[in-house]
Amino acid sequence: MLAQVVPSPPQPAMARRAVPRLLVAFDGSPGAWRALDAAIRLAAGGEAELTIAGVVGDPAPWFACAVPMAASPLYRHDALVAMQQTLAAARDEIPATVRAEVRVLHGGAASALVALADSGRYDLVIAGPRPTGRFRRLFRRSVTRALLTRAHASVLAVKD
Repeated sequence: MLAQVVPSPPQPAMARRAVPRLLVAFDGSPGAWRALDAAIRLAAGGEAELTIAGVVGDPAPWFACAVPMAASPLYRHDALVAMQQTLAAARDEIPATVRAEVRVLHGGAASALVALADSGRYDLVIAGPRPTGRFRRLFRRSVTRALLTRAHASVLAVKD
């Protein structure tokens, strides 16, 4: 009697990799802190590597026209320093047992985070909740929505 070889089904990305890699979209908002908390729990339980990414964006064109100071290098430097301080505060909350790194990205928040998530280095992207209320959703771009719809990596959207 011949033995039949049955191929095993493909495994998800997190099962293939020895150490899962998690990416947290972080802007310092209360929702981002909740996303970081969820990421810390996942990383501590599964010995994962954690990356906290924040984006320093350019001011909106209408804002730069209304406030000429917004387009200046000093404004951009201050925005970079503020994001570095926000990310440092987030890094301080991570236990020493969790391997973590901090990344500062530049450009549009949604585009930069989707590009990083699609780099193939991450198994799961964790983001805070989308803006609530119809008016807020209409006029405020949601980074979480962009990650859910455009990123090829798995995305965990943390609810309120």
